[in-house]
Amino acid sequence: MEITYIGHAAILMEANGKRILMDPWLKDPAYHGTWWHYPPLEIGVDDLPPIDYLYISHEHQDHFDPPTLERLDKNVRVVIANYKRKRFRDRLSAIGFRDIVELDFDSDFRCGGDGPVLRLIAPDRAWDDSAILLRDGRHTVLNVNDCHLDNATLDRLGDTFDIDLSFLTFTGASQYPNCFDFDLDSKMERARESKHSHLEEFVNWAKRLKTKRAVPAAGNFALLAEDQLFMNSGWYVNTPAEAVAALRAAAPQIEPLQMNPGDRWTPEGGLRRLKPPPDWDRRMEDIERMSREARAIGDVYFAAEPAAGPQLFERFTRHFQAHLERDPAIGKQIGIVVAWNVTGPDGGDWYIDFPKGRIERGVPDDWNLRISIPDKMVALGVEEKAIWDDLILSFRVRLSRRPDRYMKEFWTWFSKL
Repeated sequence: MEITYIGHAAILMEANGKRILMDPWLKDPAYHGTWWHYPPLEIGVDDLPPIDYLYISHEHQDHFDPPTLERLDKNVRVVIANYKRKRFRDRLSAIGFRDIVELDFDSDFRCGGDGPVLRLIAPDRAWDDSAILLRDGRHTVLNVNDCHLDNATLDRLGDTFDIDLSFLTFTGASQYPNCFDFDLDSKMERARESKHSHLEEFVNWAKRLKTKRAVPAAGNFALLAEDQLFMNSGWYVNTPAEAVAALRAAAPQIEPLQMNPGDRWTPEGGLRRLKPPPDWDRRMEDIERMSREARAIGDVYFAAEPAAGPQLFERFTRHFQAHLERDPAIGKQIGIVVAWNVTGPDGGDWYIDFPKGRIERGVPDDWNLRISIPDKMVALGVEEKAIWDDLILSFRVRLSRRPDRYMKEFWTWFSKL
Protein backbone atom coordinates (compact mmCIF):
# COMPACT_ATOMS: atom_id res chain seq x y z
CA MET A 1 0.00 0.00 0.00
CA GLU A 2 1.14 3.52 -0.82
CA ILE A 3 -0.75 6.70 0.04
CA THR A 4 0.01 9.95 -1.79
CA TYR A 5 -1.35 13.14 -0.26
CA ILE A 6 -2.15 15.33 -3.26
CA GLY A 7 -3.53 18.25 -1.28
CA HIS A 8 -6.54 19.45 0.73
CA ALA A 9 -8.89 16.41 0.58
CA ALA A 10 -7.37 14.83 -2.54
CA ILE A 11 -5.63 11.50 -1.82
CA LEU A 12 -4.33 8.73 -4.07
CA MET A 13 -4.14 5.17 -2.74
CA GLU A 14 -2.29 2.38 -4.56
CA ALA A 15 -2.86 -1.13 -3.23
CA ASN A 16 -2.92 -4.64 -4.72
CA GLY A 17 -2.41 -3.29 -8.22
CA LYS A 18 -5.30 -0.80 -8.09
CA ARG A 19 -5.25 3.00 -7.87
CA ILE A 20 -8.05 4.86 -6.11
CA LEU A 21 -8.27 8.65 -6.39
CA MET A 22 -10.33 10.44 -3.74
CA ASP A 23 -11.96 13.89 -3.83
CA PRO A 24 -9.72 15.48 -6.47
CA TRP A 25 -9.76 19.28 -6.52
CA LEU A 26 -6.73 20.03 -8.70
CA LYS A 27 -7.63 23.28 -10.48
CA ASP A 28 -7.46 26.71 -8.85
CA PRO A 29 -9.52 28.64 -7.99
CA ALA A 30 -12.65 26.91 -6.65
CA TYR A 31 -15.86 28.29 -5.17
CA HIS A 32 -16.47 30.97 -7.76
CA GLY A 33 -12.98 32.41 -7.82
CA THR A 34 -12.15 32.45 -4.12
CA TRP A 35 -10.49 29.22 -2.85
CA TRP A 36 -6.89 28.40 -3.74
CA HIS A 37 -4.62 25.63 -2.51
CA TYR A 38 -2.24 26.31 0.33
CA PRO A 39 0.37 24.90 0.29
CA PRO A 40 0.33 24.95 -3.53
CA LEU A 41 -0.14 21.65 -5.33
CA GLU A 42 2.83 19.63 -6.59
CA ILE A 43 0.73 17.14 -8.60
CA GLY A 44 -1.67 18.35 -11.27
CA VAL A 45 -4.22 16.52 -13.36
CA ASP A 46 -1.66 15.79 -16.08
CA ASP A 47 0.75 14.32 -13.52
CA LEU A 48 -1.67 11.63 -12.31
CA PRO A 49 -1.00 8.00 -13.20
CA PRO A 50 -3.82 5.95 -14.76
CA ILE A 51 -6.67 5.70 -12.25
CA ASP A 52 -8.83 2.59 -11.71
CA TYR A 53 -11.37 4.00 -9.26
CA LEU A 54 -12.57 7.48 -8.40
CA TYR A 55 -14.30 8.15 -5.07
CA ILE A 56 -16.09 11.43 -4.40
CA SER A 57 -17.59 12.08 -0.99
CA HIS A 58 -20.04 14.92 -1.67
CA GLU A 59 -20.90 17.90 -3.85
CA HIS A 60 -18.88 20.71 -2.27
CA GLN A 61 -16.49 22.06 -4.87
CA ASP A 62 -13.32 21.38 -2.87
CA HIS A 63 -14.29 17.68 -3.21
CA PHE A 64 -16.37 17.63 -6.39
CA ASP A 65 -14.55 19.96 -8.78
CA PRO A 66 -15.97 19.93 -12.33
CA PRO A 67 -12.87 21.51 -13.98
CA THR A 68 -10.77 18.67 -12.53
CA LEU A 69 -13.31 15.94 -13.26
CA GLU A 70 -13.66 17.05 -16.87
CA ARG A 71 -9.98 16.23 -17.38
CA LEU A 72 -10.15 12.68 -16.00
CA ASP A 73 -10.68 9.47 -17.99
CA LYS A 74 -14.45 8.99 -18.27
CA ASN A 75 -14.06 5.20 -18.30
CA VAL A 76 -12.86 5.12 -14.72
CA ARG A 77 -15.27 3.46 -12.27
CA VAL A 78 -16.74 6.09 -9.96
CA VAL A 79 -17.84 5.18 -6.42
CA ILE A 80 -20.28 7.38 -4.52
CA ALA A 81 -22.77 6.78 -1.73
CA ASN A 82 -26.28 5.68 -2.65
CA TYR A 83 -27.98 8.95 -1.77
CA LYS A 84 -31.76 9.28 -1.90
CA ARG A 85 -31.46 12.36 -4.09
CA LYS A 86 -29.84 11.59 -7.43
CA ARG A 87 -28.53 15.04 -8.33
CA PHE A 88 -24.96 14.06 -7.38
CA ARG A 89 -25.04 10.99 -9.64
CA ASP A 90 -26.69 12.97 -12.42
CA ARG A 91 -24.03 15.69 -12.28
CA LEU A 92 -21.32 13.03 -12.67
CA SER A 93 -23.18 11.54 -15.63
CA ALA A 94 -23.49 14.97 -17.22
CA ILE A 95 -19.70 15.41 -17.01
CA GLY A 96 -19.37 12.17 -18.97
CA PHE A 97 -18.67 9.40 -16.47
CA ARG A 98 -20.29 6.18 -17.65
CA ASP A 99 -19.58 3.68 -14.85
CA ILE A 100 -20.99 4.98 -11.56
CA VAL A 101 -21.40 2.68 -8.57
CA GLU A 102 -23.84 3.88 -5.91
CA LEU A 103 -22.75 2.07 -2.77
CA ASP A 104 -24.96 1.56 0.28
CA PHE A 105 -23.45 2.71 3.55
CA ASP A 106 -21.58 0.08 5.60
CA SER A 107 -21.45 -2.41 2.71
CA ASP A 108 -18.16 -3.73 1.34
CA PHE A 109 -17.11 -3.17 -2.26
CA ARG A 110 -14.04 -4.92 -3.66
CA CYS A 111 -12.02 -3.13 -6.32
CA GLY A 112 -11.43 -5.94 -8.79
CA GLY A 113 -10.47 -9.54 -7.99
CA ASP A 114 -7.73 -8.94 -5.42
CA GLY A 115 -8.09 -5.19 -5.08
CA PRO A 116 -8.70 -3.32 -1.85
CA VAL A 117 -12.10 -3.32 -0.16
CA LEU A 118 -13.98 -0.03 0.25
CA ARG A 119 -16.69 0.81 2.75
CA LEU A 120 -18.57 4.11 2.92
CA ILE A 121 -19.55 5.56 6.29
CA ALA A 122 -22.65 7.72 6.78
CA PRO A 123 -22.58 11.18 8.39
CA ASP A 124 -24.48 12.09 11.53
CA ARG A 125 -26.06 15.12 9.84
CA ALA A 126 -28.87 15.68 7.40
CA TRP A 127 -26.92 16.23 4.20
CA ASP A 128 -25.37 13.99 1.58
CA ASP A 129 -21.79 13.14 2.54
CA SER A 130 -19.64 10.09 3.25
CA ALA A 131 -16.35 8.96 4.72
CA ILE A 132 -14.42 6.03 3.23
CA LEU A 133 -12.63 3.09 4.84
CA LEU A 134 -10.07 1.25 2.67
CA ARG A 135 -8.51 -2.18 3.44
CA ASP A 136 -5.96 -4.11 1.42
CA GLY A 137 -5.95 -7.27 3.58
CA ARG A 138 -3.07 -6.13 5.78
CA HIS A 139 -3.60 -2.44 6.43
CA THR A 140 -6.55 -0.09 6.92
CA VAL A 141 -6.89 3.60 6.03
CA LEU A 142 -9.79 5.87 6.96
CA ASN A 143 -10.42 9.07 5.01
CA VAL A 144 -13.07 11.13 6.79
CA ASN A 145 -12.58 14.19 4.52
CA ASP A 146 -15.04 16.59 6.22
CA CYS A 147 -17.86 14.11 6.82
CA HIS A 148 -19.08 14.59 10.39
CA LEU A 149 -19.28 11.37 12.42
CA ASP A 150 -20.91 10.92 15.80
CA ASN A 151 -19.16 9.32 18.75
CA ALA A 152 -21.05 6.03 18.37
CA THR A 153 -19.82 5.67 14.77
CA LEU A 154 -16.27 6.57 15.74
CA ASP A 155 -16.29 4.04 18.59
CA ARG A 156 -17.73 1.34 16.33
CA LEU A 157 -15.03 1.92 13.73
CA GLY A 158 -12.31 1.97 16.38
CA ASP A 159 -13.56 -1.25 17.96
CA THR A 160 -14.09 -3.07 14.65
CA PHE A 161 -11.02 -2.12 12.63
CA ASP A 162 -7.31 -1.83 13.31
CA ILE A 163 -6.81 1.53 11.62
CA ASP A 164 -3.26 2.32 10.52
CA LEU A 165 -3.81 5.82 9.13
CA SER A 166 -6.66 8.32 9.41
CA PHE A 167 -7.20 11.57 7.53
CA LEU A 168 -9.26 13.83 9.80
CA THR A 169 -10.61 17.35 9.58
CA PHE A 170 -8.97 19.85 11.91
CA THR A 171 -10.34 23.31 11.13
CA GLY A 172 -13.52 25.00 9.95
CA ALA A 173 -14.60 26.23 6.53
CA SER A 174 -17.83 28.05 7.17
CA GLN A 175 -19.51 31.39 6.61
CA TYR A 176 -19.72 31.65 10.41
CA PRO A 177 -18.41 33.89 11.87
CA ASN A 178 -16.35 35.38 9.03
CA CYS A 179 -19.19 36.59 6.82
CA PHE A 180 -21.42 37.93 9.61
CA ASP A 181 -21.54 41.56 10.67
CA PHE A 182 -20.57 40.95 14.30
CA ASP A 183 -18.33 43.57 15.85
CA LEU A 184 -14.63 42.73 15.70
CA ASP A 185 -14.25 41.62 19.32
CA SER A 186 -17.28 39.35 19.07
CA LYS A 187 -16.16 37.92 15.75
CA MET A 188 -12.70 37.11 17.09
CA GLU A 189 -14.12 35.47 20.23
CA ARG A 190 -16.47 33.31 18.14
CA ALA A 191 -13.57 32.39 15.86
CA ARG A 192 -11.44 31.36 18.86
CA GLU A 193 -14.24 29.13 20.10
CA SER A 194 -14.58 27.55 16.66
CA LYS A 195 -10.82 26.98 16.38
CA HIS A 196 -10.66 25.35 19.78
CA SER A 197 -13.67 23.10 19.16
CA HIS A 198 -12.19 21.84 15.88
CA LEU A 199 -8.88 20.98 17.55
CA GLU A 200 -10.75 19.17 20.33
CA GLU A 201 -12.73 17.29 17.68
CA PHE A 202 -9.58 16.28 15.80
CA VAL A 203 -8.08 14.83 18.98
CA ASN A 204 -11.34 13.20 20.12
CA TRP A 205 -11.87 11.52 16.77
CA ALA A 206 -8.32 10.16 16.64
CA LYS A 207 -8.66 8.74 20.16
CA ARG A 208 -12.05 7.15 19.60
CA LEU A 209 -10.90 5.60 16.33
CA LYS A 210 -7.83 4.17 18.14
CA THR A 211 -5.95 4.98 14.97
CA LYS A 212 -2.19 4.46 14.95
CA ARG A 213 -1.59 7.66 12.97
CA ALA A 214 -3.67 10.75 12.22
CA VAL A 215 -3.21 13.31 9.43
CA PRO A 216 -4.87 16.75 9.62
CA ALA A 217 -6.51 17.09 6.20
CA ALA A 218 -9.33 18.70 4.20
CA GLY A 219 -8.67 22.10 5.70
CA ASN A 220 -5.74 23.64 3.87
CA PHE A 221 -6.80 26.42 1.51
CA ALA A 222 -6.27 30.13 1.02
CA LEU A 223 -8.65 32.98 0.23
CA LEU A 224 -6.73 35.37 -2.04
CA ALA A 225 -9.25 38.12 -2.79
CA GLU A 226 -8.20 41.34 -1.06
CA ASP A 227 -11.44 41.67 0.91
CA GLN A 228 -11.10 38.07 2.15
CA LEU A 229 -7.47 38.03 3.24
CA PHE A 230 -8.41 38.58 6.90
CA MET A 231 -10.26 35.25 6.86
CA ASN A 232 -6.92 33.43 6.51
CA SER A 233 -5.63 34.80 9.80
CA GLY A 234 -4.68 32.62 12.73
CA TRP A 235 -7.66 34.07 14.57
CA TYR A 236 -9.95 32.13 12.25
CA VAL A 237 -8.26 28.92 11.13
CA ASN A 238 -6.08 26.22 12.62
CA THR A 239 -2.88 25.11 10.94
CA PRO A 240 -1.89 21.45 10.61
CA ALA A 241 0.99 22.23 12.98
CA GLU A 242 -1.51 23.23 15.68
CA ALA A 243 -3.45 20.00 15.14
CA VAL A 244 -0.26 17.96 15.38
CA ALA A 245 0.73 19.72 18.62
CA ALA A 246 -2.74 19.18 20.13
CA LEU A 247 -2.72 15.47 19.32
CA ARG A 248 0.83 15.02 20.57
CA ALA A 249 -0.11 16.62 23.90
CA ALA A 250 -3.43 14.81 24.41
CA ALA A 251 -2.79 11.38 22.88
CA PRO A 252 0.94 10.55 22.78
CA GLN A 253 0.10 6.95 21.80
CA ILE A 254 -1.06 8.21 18.36
CA GLU A 255 1.51 9.36 15.82
CA PRO A 256 0.55 12.71 14.25
CA LEU A 257 1.58 13.03 10.62
CA GLN A 258 1.63 16.39 8.89
CA MET A 259 1.46 15.60 5.17
CA ASN A 260 1.92 18.22 2.45
CA PRO A 261 1.23 18.07 -1.30
CA GLY A 262 3.26 15.30 -2.91
CA ASP A 263 4.18 13.52 0.35
CA ARG A 264 3.84 9.74 0.43
CA TRP A 265 3.28 7.18 3.17
CA THR A 266 3.77 3.41 3.20
CA PRO A 267 3.38 1.00 6.13
CA GLU A 268 6.95 -0.19 5.65
CA GLY A 269 8.75 3.09 5.05
CA GLY A 270 6.55 5.58 6.86
CA LEU A 271 6.36 9.20 5.70
CA ARG A 272 8.48 10.34 2.74
CA ARG A 273 8.43 14.05 2.08
CA LEU A 274 8.59 15.52 -1.39
CA LYS A 275 9.72 18.87 0.03
CA PRO A 276 10.35 20.35 3.46
CA PRO A 277 7.09 21.40 5.14
CA PRO A 278 6.08 25.05 5.03
CA ASP A 279 6.86 27.35 7.92
CA TRP A 280 3.35 27.57 9.31
CA ASP A 281 4.28 30.64 11.36
CA ARG A 282 4.73 32.49 8.05
CA ARG A 283 1.49 31.25 6.53
CA MET A 284 -0.08 34.71 6.31
CA GLU A 285 3.02 36.13 4.62
CA ASP A 286 2.86 33.33 2.06
CA ILE A 287 -0.84 33.89 1.41
CA GLU A 288 -0.42 37.66 1.02
CA ARG A 289 2.34 37.02 -1.52
CA MET A 290 0.12 34.48 -3.33
CA SER A 291 -2.68 37.07 -3.36
CA ARG A 292 -0.46 39.63 -5.09
CA GLU A 293 0.72 37.06 -7.63
CA ALA A 294 -2.80 35.82 -8.37
CA ARG A 295 -4.49 39.22 -8.55
CA ALA A 296 -4.41 39.43 -12.34
CA ILE A 297 -5.85 35.91 -12.65
CA GLY A 298 -8.60 36.81 -10.21
CA ASP A 299 -9.42 40.02 -12.08
CA VAL A 300 -9.81 38.09 -15.33
CA TYR A 301 -11.96 35.45 -13.62
CA PHE A 302 -14.38 37.94 -12.06
CA ALA A 303 -14.55 40.08 -15.22
CA ALA A 304 -15.57 37.00 -17.22
CA GLU A 305 -18.53 36.14 -14.98
CA PRO A 306 -21.74 36.53 -16.99
CA ALA A 307 -24.16 39.30 -16.08
CA ALA A 308 -27.23 38.29 -14.12
CA GLY A 309 -29.58 39.44 -16.86
CA PRO A 310 -33.05 41.00 -16.77
CA GLN A 311 -36.04 39.99 -14.65
CA LEU A 312 -33.86 38.47 -11.95
CA PHE A 313 -36.51 39.04 -9.28
CA GLU A 314 -39.06 37.14 -11.35
CA ARG A 315 -36.62 34.25 -11.81
CA PHE A 316 -35.78 34.36 -8.11
CA THR A 317 -39.49 34.17 -7.26
CA ARG A 318 -40.19 31.24 -9.58
CA HIS A 319 -37.20 29.32 -8.25
CA PHE A 320 -37.98 29.61 -4.56
CA GLN A 321 -41.76 29.42 -5.01
CA ALA A 322 -41.29 26.06 -6.70
CA HIS A 323 -39.28 24.79 -3.72
CA LEU A 324 -41.89 26.04 -1.26
CA GLU A 325 -44.70 24.38 -3.23
CA ARG A 326 -42.74 21.14 -3.46
CA ASP A 327 -42.78 20.86 0.34
CA PRO A 328 -45.76 22.79 1.73
CA ALA A 329 -44.70 22.16 5.34
CA ILE A 330 -41.23 23.66 4.98
CA GLY A 331 -42.29 27.28 5.42
CA LYS A 332 -43.68 26.69 8.89
CA GLN A 333 -40.68 24.50 9.81
CA ILE A 334 -38.18 27.20 8.84
CA GLY A 335 -40.34 29.88 10.40
CA ILE A 336 -38.21 32.97 9.67
CA VAL A 337 -38.13 35.93 7.28
CA VAL A 338 -35.04 36.07 5.06
CA ALA A 339 -34.13 39.43 3.52
CA TRP A 340 -32.01 39.39 0.37
CA ASN A 341 -29.87 42.41 -0.51
CA VAL A 342 -28.91 41.50 -4.08
CA THR A 343 -26.13 43.83 -5.22
CA GLY A 344 -25.39 44.80 -8.81
CA PRO A 345 -27.35 46.33 -11.69
CA ASP A 346 -29.93 43.52 -11.82
CA GLY A 347 -30.40 43.24 -8.08
CA GLY A 348 -32.57 44.83 -5.43
CA ASP A 349 -34.02 44.23 -1.97
CA TRP A 350 -36.29 41.20 -1.78
CA TYR A 351 -37.45 38.84 0.93
CA ILE A 352 -38.88 35.39 1.57
CA ASP A 353 -41.44 35.23 4.37
CA PHE A 354 -41.36 31.50 5.11
CA PRO A 355 -44.26 31.37 7.62
CA LYS A 356 -46.57 33.12 5.13
CA GLY A 357 -45.09 31.49 2.00
CA ARG A 358 -44.59 34.89 0.35
CA ILE A 359 -41.79 36.31 -1.81
CA GLU A 360 -41.87 40.09 -2.18
CA ARG A 361 -39.79 43.14 -3.04
CA GLY A 362 -38.61 45.44 -0.29
CA VAL A 363 -36.99 45.25 3.15
CA PRO A 364 -39.32 43.87 5.83
CA ASP A 365 -39.14 45.25 9.36
CA ASP A 366 -39.31 41.76 10.86
CA TRP A 367 -36.45 40.08 8.99
CA ASN A 368 -34.44 37.43 10.88
CA LEU A 369 -31.64 36.66 8.44
CA ARG A 370 -30.21 39.06 5.85
CA ILE A 371 -28.11 37.84 2.94
CA SER A 372 -26.12 40.34 0.87
CA ILE A 373 -24.96 38.67 -2.34
CA PRO A 374 -23.99 39.73 -5.91
CA ASP A 375 -26.68 39.49 -8.57
CA LYS A 376 -24.40 37.34 -10.75
CA MET A 377 -24.33 34.67 -8.06
CA VAL A 378 -28.06 34.77 -7.47
CA ALA A 379 -28.54 34.18 -11.20
CA LEU A 380 -26.35 31.08 -11.02
CA GLY A 381 -28.41 29.76 -8.13
CA VAL A 382 -31.86 30.36 -9.55
CA GLU A 383 -30.82 28.94 -12.93
CA GLU A 384 -29.37 25.91 -11.12
CA LYS A 385 -25.97 26.43 -12.70
CA ALA A 386 -24.46 26.33 -9.21
CA ILE A 387 -25.61 24.92 -5.89
CA TRP A 388 -26.49 27.45 -3.22
CA ASP A 389 -24.16 25.95 -0.63
CA ASP A 390 -21.17 26.50 -2.94
CA LEU A 391 -22.27 30.09 -3.54
CA ILE A 392 -22.36 30.74 0.22
CA LEU A 393 -19.01 28.98 0.74
CA SER A 394 -17.40 31.34 -1.76
CA PHE A 395 -17.59 33.83 1.15
CA ARG A 396 -18.68 36.46 -1.39
CA VAL A 397 -21.68 37.06 0.84
CA ARG A 398 -22.29 39.15 3.95
CA LEU A 399 -24.76 38.04 6.58
CA SER A 400 -26.72 39.43 9.52
CA ARG A 401 -29.07 37.68 11.91
CA ARG A 402 -31.56 38.58 14.59
CA PRO A 403 -31.92 37.08 17.06
CA ASP A 404 -28.27 36.02 17.31
CA ARG A 405 -28.70 32.28 16.96
CA TYR A 406 -27.95 29.53 14.47
CA MET A 407 -30.99 29.22 12.20
CA LYS A 408 -30.55 25.51 11.69
CA GLU A 409 -33.83 24.80 9.91
CA PHE A 410 -33.12 27.35 7.19
CA TRP A 411 -29.48 26.44 6.62
CA THR A 412 -30.20 22.70 6.56
CA TRP A 413 -32.91 23.23 3.93
CA PHE A 414 -30.90 25.76 1.94
CA SER A 415 -27.78 23.58 1.81
CA LYS A 416 -29.75 20.86 0.02
CA LEU A 417 -31.12 23.04 -2.79
